[in-house]
Amino acid sequence: MTNTNHSPHVRYTDDGRGGTIHYTSPETSFNMWYELAMPPAVVDIGIPEPRYWVGQTKTPLAQRKPILRFIGQQVVNDKLAGDGYFLFNDQIMTIYKGRNPDSV
Repeated sequence: MTNTNHSPHVRYTDDGRGGTIHYTSPETSFNMWYELAMPPAVVDIGIPEPRYWVGQTKTPLAQRKPILRFIGQQVVNDKLAGDGYFLFNDQIMTIYKGRNPDSV
């Protein structure tokens, strides 16, 4: 698939209960593993830690949160039917079905 409008996008390579998420933008491209998670979570995604972010993604650390928010929202949009949300820390992003109880 070619990215003709040069906007960031994600694509997926599935391998059973896990796989790879491929992020591509005009500035960079990198991969992250994912695996199915235990409820109430749906998927766990391994994300580059802050200390390795620049080396692994070739983007400034200041872009880490916006890029991860884009990826999380895109996974929710692409893979969940209905509401969903995501949370992330230094190493893992977790995707959940439903509404975020902390945002009520």
